[in-house]
Amino acid sequence: MPRKKASAVPVPAPSQSGPVRIVCPACKSEISGDGSTLHSMSKYLEELIETAGDVEKLEKVVGELEAKLAAARAEAVKVKVEVAPKIKTEDTKNETVGPKPEQGKPNRNWW
Repeated sequence: MPRKKASAVPVPAPSQSGPVRIVCPACKSEISGDGSTLHSMSKYLEELIETAGDVEKLEKVVGELEAKLAAARAEAVKVKVEVAPKIKTEDTKNETVGPKPEQGKPNRNWW
């Protein structure tokens, strides 16, 4: 029969009177087994606390950039609407009467 895996949480010894210290899987700090006491703070938790406000700042910057992008797209649509009639009138002026040079040539394949 295969052996059972060892538990990641240490089992309290009978001589210990308080809750067992465990390592938090999220922040890697040492806390009590019931989660009420922080025994030692990890560097990772300190970094998380320092960078907690960065997400809000980034969301604000992204919101501003999205507003600029929407304004630029609206301006591009506006310019396309203004230019489209001018392009159509120029196309009708450049039309030639008769077959185009590439239309009159038969496709000569040696196959």
